[in-house]
Amino acid sequence: MAWDFSTDPEFEEKLKWMRGFVRDEIIPLETLDLDRETFARITAPLKEQVREQGLWAAHLPPELGGGGFGQVSLGLMHEILGQCRYAPGVFGNQAPDSGNAELLAIGGSPEQKERWMHPLLRGELRSCFSMTEPGAARTRRCCPPGPCATATTTSSTATSGSPRTPPARTS
Repeated sequence: MAWDFSTDPEFEEKLKWMRGFVRDEIIPLETLDLDRETFARITAPLKEQVREQGLWAAHLPPELGGGGFGQVSLGLMHEILGQCRYAPGVFGNQAPDSGNAELLAIGGSPEQKERWMHPLLRGELRSCFSMTEPGAARTRRCCPPGPCATATTTSSTATSGSPRTPPARTS
């Protein structure tokens, strides 16, 4: 079985647009000291241009508001987006939001999609990935022995989750 890594001329035009857009519009933002509100105001029209190009949330299928591009196309896009820390967010394709949206698209209930996936796709909230290991705080000495609380970010404003009960200690 042969793998075809070629891109069609139409998609190559999209990549060409992306290269110039990231270089001329997004990379210069890295030189500015912007607060979150100003950054959001400046990037909103950039995100709209990405949407107009059909490149917003390219990792998801069209019926979910994405571009539905395959892995080869996404790889080529990520090569360009990886040049600037702000580029994936302007394209609605930043981690961990993109992966979390994909998981919700595959296995989320309609309620979960409405509450979390659609706002992610609209850029109204950010998601996170958090993993804890039983006893990790104690074995890695990141905090004194005893219970450690966890928190999750569920929107643009962080909200604390309830503390987890640590596993029983065995001396």
